[in-house]
Amino acid sequence: MVARTLRALIGGASLTSHHWPGKRLTRDAYLLCFSAFFADLGYQEVAALFPLFVVFDLHAPVYAYGIITAIAFGGGSLVSYIGGLAGDRLDRKAIAIAGNALIPLMAFAGIAHGLWAAAALFILGWWARYFRSPARRALLVNVTPPQERSLAFGFLHALDIGGGMLSALLALLFLWLRLPVGIIILLAILPLVVSTVLLLFVRRTELYPAATPRAAVGADAGTGDQGGRALLIALLVSATLYGFSFYNLGFPILTATGGRSTHVAYEAGVLAFVIYLGISAVSGYVLGAGRRSAVRSVWLCGYLPSALGSGLIGVTELLHLEAAAFYVSVAILGMGMGGVETFEPTLVSSLVGPTRLSRGMGFLTVSRSLGQFLSNLVMGMLFSMSRSLPYFYAAGSALLATVIFAGAASGRSSGGSRSGV
Repeated sequence: MVARTLRALIGGASLTSHHWPGKRLTRDAYLLCFSAFFADLGYQEVAALFPLFVVFDLHAPVYAYGIITAIAFGGGSLVSYIGGLAGDRLDRKAIAIAGNALIPLMAFAGIAHGLWAAAALFILGWWARYFRSPARRALLVNVTPPQERSLAFGFLHALDIGGGMLSALLALLFLWLRLPVGIIILLAILPLVVSTVLLLFVRRTELYPAATPRAAVGADAGTGDQGGRALLIALLVSATLYGFSFYNLGFPILTATGGRSTHVAYEAGVLAFVIYLGISAVSGYVLGAGRRSAVRSVWLCGYLPSALGSGLIGVTELLHLEAAAFYVSVAILGMGMGGVETFEPTLVSSLVGPTRLSRGMGFLTVSRSLGQFLSNLVMGMLFSMSRSLPYFYAAGSALLATVIFAGAASGRSSGGSRSGV
């Protein structure tokens, strides 16, 4: 069944080179990227404060937060695949708008009085985010010249995460002004509405619907459908393993508080989120703007730094190092995330046939989310046993993803020009 699905995804994808004239990014690409900016300006504020709200305001144990995020990610994998199917069979723009319009449900979690009411609102809003993501990514591919797709996804990630960093900075400001955490979460509704409005102006015209030149991924992508299929299998397996390591950033936020429920501790936790998002945004843009092989960059600039960052966080907690060491480790983790978010979708866009593009993006999200489901459960359980052990688990999972995909890419490597990403 998997092989059949992969054949359908790859079917029609062409790896022949073409020259595509025009600007590096189109008007619609900018609209999609700035829609992502305002979306993250809203829901990343919720993501930063929700663990504090659950653990300190609602007095729930950390493992309860792990269960909530596991359900959000695990259920989100199915929702994402459904969104990908709907995007291919119905209308990608309509699916992207519908999902985006429901993300503000997360913001209402801040005024919920019970744990499970808050959890339900957070989960439903998170699932709406998953539902719209494959269609939005497919829209971005359709309006971007193939040789500029790594730039497009890097710019998308930079604005995506840059909005999140700004939201975390605003959260710090509101905490400094002593606003209640629940009210700060509720304010996320405003930028989320702006994000949906921007999507309304994206045109449905597919400017680059068919050909996908080899330059989009570099010459080491393999040759023919067999090579592309094997590489896609390796990517999906590695994305799942990477998902096993990709815990919600709420755990480092809680780690930074040191278990204290003061405003100063809250600020220390949100600062970790700011650093992670800031480094992730910059690295995504810088990596995407270059002309690197997406195949090599997925593991070298993505999975490997993620493993290193998680491992170093574990070391800083085990040895009780200074806060500066912790924040440096978080920065390395953010750099890895920037690489993954830039090069994973770039690679998928080059290996999946154009009529299955939205589904392919959904399949990528499913692979990652299945891992995240287990990761957040395990992190929540291990966190109650040790503050360092969960990070060593995450480092091991990311390192395994690195080894598997690096081996697959090396085995498929072939000569030729590496001028494109």
